[in-house]
This record gives sequence, C-alpha cells and structure tokens, in this order.
Amino acid sequence: MGMKKIRIFDAEPGMILAKPVVVLHSGGRELMRPGFMLEKPHIKRLGKWGIEHIFVETYDGGADNNEVFSESIKVLAKQTYEDAITSLARLSKNLISEGACEIDLISRTITQILDVIALEQGVLSLLSKLKASDEYIYQHNVDVCVTALILGRSLELPEAEQNDLGTACLLHDLGLVAYKKQKWDNSMLTAAPANIRKHPLRSMEMAREIRGISENALAAVAQHHEYMDGSGYPEGLKAGQISKLASIIAVSEAFNTLVSPFDPANRVDPHQAMVTIVDPKYHRFDPEVLRVFVSNLAIYPAGTFVQLNNSMRAVVINSNRDNPLRPRILVIYEDETKPVKPFHVDLSDDSYRDWFIEGVISSANIMKSIEHIMKL
Repeated sequence: MGMKKIRIFDAEPGMILAKPVVVLHSGGRELMRPGFMLEKPHIKRLGKWGIEHIFVETYDGGADNNEVFSESIKVLAKQTYEDAITSLARLSKNLISEGACEIDLISRTITQILDVIALEQGVLSLLSKLKASDEYIYQHNVDVCVTALILGRSLELPEAEQNDLGTACLLHDLGLVAYKKQKWDNSMLTAAPANIRKHPLRSMEMAREIRGISENALAAVAQHHEYMDGSGYPEGLKAGQISKLASIIAVSEAFNTLVSPFDPANRVDPHQAMVTIVDPKYHRFDPEVLRVFVSNLAIYPAGTFVQLNNSMRAVVINSNRDNPLRPRILVIYEDETKPVKPFHVDLSDDSYRDWFIEGVISSANIMKSIEHIMKL
C-alpha cells in the first residue's frame, strides 16, 4: 500500500486519507485522521475551507513517503502550544483569585497535546523553540508537559496515567508564581535557594483546589524535584519512595530548564543538556526513564556541526536511535580549515569504533573556517 498527493477537486467518495488533515476555522478545529474514509460532504467542506491537496492511500505501490508532514499539522501544533499557555495562565489566575476551578480545562489541553503527538511527534520537538508568551513559568510548564507526554507514551502508560502525568506537568511549577520576579538559573538543578525549594508543596496546595484532580497527579506535583539518590527536595525522598510520574517529570524538568532557562544567557544546547542529565557521576534519575529519554530525543540533532577526535569536522545527518551518541554524519573538513570531498560515516559501525564526537562546533567557528577558505 502506498499513498499519493492529489488535488482536493480530484478526490472522490470512498478514498482513504493517508495523512492527517487539520482545518482551523471560525468554528474551531476539525481533524481527519489517517484511515478516514472521505464522503462527498467531507470533500466539499475541505474545498470550502481552502484545503488544496490531500494524501490518499493507493494500492499501486506509488508511495510518496518523502513528502514532509502537512503544513496544517505545524499550524495545529503551534496553536495547541499557544492555547496551552493561555489556558494555564487563565487557570493560575482563577486559582489565585477564586481559590478553585474545574479539572476540565486541563483535561482538554492535555487531550489536544496528545492528539498532536499521536499525529506527528516530530512537530513537538519544535515547540520548545516557540516563544509564544512572556510568562516563563507557563511556557516552561507546557514545554515540560510535551516532553513528559512523549516519554509517557513511549513507556506505554495507560491513558489515565498519561492524563495524570500531563495534569501534573501543567501544574508542577505554579508555586513559583510567587517568586517570578526572582531569577533562577541552571545551577538550581543542584542547589536551589531555600524559598525556591518549597515551591513543589506550594504547587500541590494550589493544585488541590482543582475539583476532580487525582491523588496520583498531586503526588507527582509534590515530588517532581525528588531524585533517586535522595538529593532532591522538598522531602529528600529516594528510589522506591518516588512515584513513576514524578520520575518522568524530573527528567523532563531538568532537560527543559537547561535548554530554555529563565535567563537566556544560561541556555545550553540540547546535546549538552543530554550529557548533563545522563552523566554517570549523578544517580538522580530513574534508569528506565533515562533510557526512553535518550532513545526519543536526539543528542545530536540533524544539521549539528561536530568536531571529531581525529580533527575532522562533520555535520550530523541523522541519529541512531539505539546508539544516540554515535549518529550518522557527513565529513566535510579534514581539520579546521581544510575541506575534503564529503563522505558519509556511520559512527555506530564497528569499523569506526575509534572515532567519536568531541564536541559541537559553534556557528561562529564554522564561519571562521568558511572565511579562511574563501581567502585561499
């Protein structure tokens, strides 16, 4: 079975969608998933709403799988992200002013995020780059939620636990609202001030005012800074005392704090964040969660320029899911200033076992190399 791209005016009743279609309109959003059978009213509506092309299943082997995912999915992902931040800000203000609210608002937000992850997980990796709100805490909570839900799906958590996980993520740092004028940075992964160390309990107290919230979600909120080695806070719990959901949030929280901190000057690249989190000298995080984290988030994303231990320079083509420290690369420099005829290397191949990545090359250093070559 393959698929092909057709004009909406060539669509016929009975055709099966091969890729999702998302329509945003004045009445809200409409989602048609892969496997959806088109009928005449559907085709008419899609044309009316400006959809020009769709992907349908074929049985002639004429697959067109190299097409990028639909632009409409990108739009949906961005809207979902922005809606989540807006909803979270509204919920927080309700809790502070009225002292209570309903769980429904959070549940709808989590369902929308899970829908986008199910449609195209790759889109979600772009969301942390969006600066859709000046409210850092709300944006951070949504970023952590997206990361944690990806891990939760990979761990095959039951639907109810995924909902509890998402709920806890969206609420886990609301207690920091009281300190939002005080800057905190990456160093607080290990040494947070005493007042900041109280925020998980404050977040839990605020979350408890939400009618319908589960005890499972509340426990995860309270424990999201507890570490397996007992070095966390506020209670100093150890492995066996920390809920699985809290363990997932702890990893997601650490990663997003490193790559998108309160102070942009403290930002580190994703590969540096990954190395910090999996550093064997620390025993903070659940090993099972770490394994899923490493396999789902590329340490060296495609397009990253890297320095090899043999002085060569290369660009990452794609990652190896089973060995993320050893991606597939395209070597383009013999050293800092001497280009070579590009050639591919799979660092996971045993024939390259003595090759490894020493570090990531900054864009400034790349430009220096290019400028040097241009002068030759």
